[in-house]
Parts: sequence; C-alpha cells; structure tokens
Amino acid sequence: MTDDFHALFAPSIITLLDALDQLIGPVYLAGGTVRNMLQNRPLANELNLLVQRPLSECHHRLVQGGFPMVTVGTKRHEVWTSGHSSLFLPLAQEGGLKQGGESTLFARTSHISHLEITSFRHRMEYPPTLEEDLLHRDLTVNAMAFAWPHGPLVDPFNGQEDLANRRIRFVKGSSTLEDDPLRALRFFRFLLQLEAVPDEADLQAAEETSMEMIPKKKLRAELDRMFSLPFNGPDRYPNVERFFYSPLAQEIFADMATPPICKTGETPAHRCRRAIELMRVMTEPEIGEEVPLHDLRWTALFYAMGELNCIGQEKGQTRSTLHGVTLQRIQEILKKFRFSQRRQHNIFQMLHHLDVPLTPTDRTLLRMMGNNDIPIPALFRLIHARSVVNARELREKADDASRQTDSDALFETQLHKTLGRYRMLQKASLRPTPHDLAITGGEIIDLVRQPPGAWVGELVALLLEWISHDSSRNNRAQLHEKIREWVTKQVLV
Repeated sequence: MTDDFHALFAPSIITLLDALDQLIGPVYLAGGTVRNMLQNRPLANELNLLVQRPLSECHHRLVQGGFPMVTVGTKRHEVWTSGHSSLFLPLAQEGGLKQGGESTLFARTSHISHLEITSFRHRMEYPPTLEEDLLHRDLTVNAMAFAWPHGPLVDPFNGQEDLANRRIRFVKGSSTLEDDPLRALRFFRFLLQLEAVPDEADLQAAEETSMEMIPKKKLRAELDRMFSLPFNGPDRYPNVERFFYSPLAQEIFADMATPPICKTGETPAHRCRRAIELMRVMTEPEIGEEVPLHDLRWTALFYAMGELNCIGQEKGQTRSTLHGVTLQRIQEILKKFRFSQRRQHNIFQMLHHLDVPLTPTDRTLLRMMGNNDIPIPALFRLIHARSVVNARELREKADDASRQTDSDALFETQLHKTLGRYRMLQKASLRPTPHDLAITGGEIIDLVRQPPGAWVGELVALLLEWISHDSSRNNRAQLHEKIREWVTKQVLV
C-alpha cells in the first residue's frame, strides 16, 4: 500500500515530504489527502499534514531549514469557533517552493498549490495525540491519517471501510455537530461528492441542525462547494431533494421563500421543486467561461424561489415595479451572504436578461456583446435550463411524457447553436482592423516606394492576418521588417 501511495506523488513532492519529516516530523498526511489517496484520485490543490510539535516550533524549524515563505493562518475548513491555526507552505506556480522569489529544488506538481500543516487538536484534559486529533474530525472518511513515509494508515473509526462502501457518517454521531454546526452542510456535500449513502440517524441530525450562529459568509462558501457538484444520478438526486426540503435548507433560504405577488397558485414546495430541477439540468460551463456552475445555480435558485418566475406574467408598469422590488430583495440577500461585487453583478445581469429567447438573432447577440457586462454563455445556460424545466412541467400537466427526450435534445441543440454563433461573432469582433495597425497607410507606401494601388489592400490584409496570430507583433519595428520581407519576395518574383 505504501508503494501505491507514493506513486500518486511527483518525485519532487516525495523529496519535499521527506525533508519536512526530517525537520518537523513525524509527519502525517490527513483529511482529504488520505481520502483521495485511498480512492486513487487526483490530489486536491493542497496537501494536509499533521504534526505533533507545536506550530511555533515548526515555524522556527522551517524558517531555519530554508523555508522562509511559510506563513501562519486560520485553518479554513475547521471548527469555526476554535480559531485553530495552521502553517501554510506555498508552492510556486512554475517550478518550486516560493523562497523570497527564488525557486528551490522542489518542483511542484501541476495542481498542488500549497501544503497546510496543523498540530494535533485535543481536549483540555487529554494530551495531544493523533487519535485525539482524529476524534475532532467531522466524518469517518475524513478521520484517517497516514504516517509518512511508510505508514501505517491510522483509522480508528473505520473510515476506509466506510469509504469503500460509500457510507457517510459522523465520527461521534450527532454530538459531532456540537463542535461545529456547519458540519451538517458538509455531511450533505460529501453525500453528493462521493455519491454515498447516509447513516440515517446522522442524516436526520444534520437535517435538523440550526445555522443561526454560523456566519453567512461561511454558509455561502460551503454552499458554493455543494453547488459545484453534480446533482444527477440515482444516489445523488434523492439527497439533493432531501437537503432542499429539510428544515436545515428552509432556515438557510428563508429569505428567498417569499409568497409570489402574482396569483399563480403555486406553493413554496412547488417552487422549491422547480429550483431543484433548474439546478439539476443546468449545463456545466466550459473552461474559460466567466461564471462558474455554483453561481449559475445560485441564480436559478433566486429565479425559482423568489418572485421573478411569476412576475413575467404581469404586464406594463406593474411588472416593472414588481421586478424592481424583487431585485432589491435579492440584493439584500446577496449582501447578507457576502457575495463579491462581481458575483452580484453577474447574477443581476442574468436575472435582468432572462427574457431573451434561447436562439436569438445575430443582431440581438451583437447588441448584447456591445454590453461587456453581460455574461452571455452563462445567461443562455440559465435560459436553456428554464426552457427544459418549463417544457417538462407543461408535459406533466398534459400527462404526456412521451416526447421528453426529443424535447430535451431540441433545447440542447438550440443551446449549442446559440453558443457556437456567439463564439463565431466574438472571434470575428476580435480580429484586428486596419485602424489597429501600429503604422499608417502612408508609412506602408513610403516603405514600399510604389504608387498606391491594389497592392496596398493585399499587404494590409497580410499584416492583419500576421498580427492576429500574435498581437505582440503589432509594433512599428516588426511591421517594418515584415513589409521589407514582403517587398523582397515581390522583387524576387
């Protein structure tokens, strides 16, 4: 097993861990790092390490041992009331550990950004031991440690067996939530992440946990992680539904569940169902898109659970007034959950432009592209999800589910068509024009020393094509050289 574990690490990381074991050891890999190792999955962007020595001593030894960039900070995913600290050892983006701007011999792997080093937690009346620390963890699948470099695997709560059986349960049953109520949300997150089956008693305890004392920023951060996971699948979807209908979620999203202004006859449960469906059918953004999946799902939640989904039925001034009131309420909720200004802006832009058809005209797309603030791909992913859900609801009312697959495929085709057309228009709009050249037409004529003619347009087109592949070429010196090269070829011809 040790050899298998070592195969997951780049040689440089093995060398680094060996060095840390000598400096501050014994060193134990813990938490999500061990969980991923046991599943033979890619490691996360951080490695979690446990040490027995006090952090102050570890910090001193690391600095003296050649790691001056090590910093002290609060452990992000730990008990929020404890203020338990960690040491963070950053790895350079390209080539190694950060040491005053210089790279060491420890080259990083492509995805591990830092190491997080934490000392053993323990109760006041107990000494700091590894087993005592693992007792303070949330879930059994996270309460394991591996002694570097040769083991053993320390697993006092049968986490390895639970991981193999895809079972999620608390380390200390419902009393685990007394240390940190936020663990109730983590319970649901790991159900989705691992496609797992919950311990029923622990699930009920999580459902009934109050988040009243948890800072809204921490709630939002944990929900962001949950909303970034797949919602589909026979093991995931029931847990998604159970979460959103639980007292836990009803308390978290209480401000969203306002009665609709217009008379739709909908119940909060019906709107909750629509919200779940919107979030479930949402297509995942491609690499390079500005709005991540979790913000698409937040937007869908605001749209379905609030009043926007029924305001569209109102007309004229009444609709405008209701829309403004609703957006003001959404803004208050976003501020309460400490969304960044940019995230708030993107969510508002999507909600504001939801009346655009799924397959707009080129003119409409170009007009939207003229407003650089609209996250166009994200907007149409949201419109697509709404179209799919609305069509399914209509079929249910008509008791006709026979054409669901064809209908869903049609909407999927329309989405791909719209996004493809947008990318083509975007690419065309990014191509340089003669006005973008770093030299004028007069300079070109002077360099070529020929009367103006058709050759000017041909040469300008060649230069534009040349700089479109590398914008750094668009400077007078390189353009002059390219023109001289062109003139030489003309003479030789």
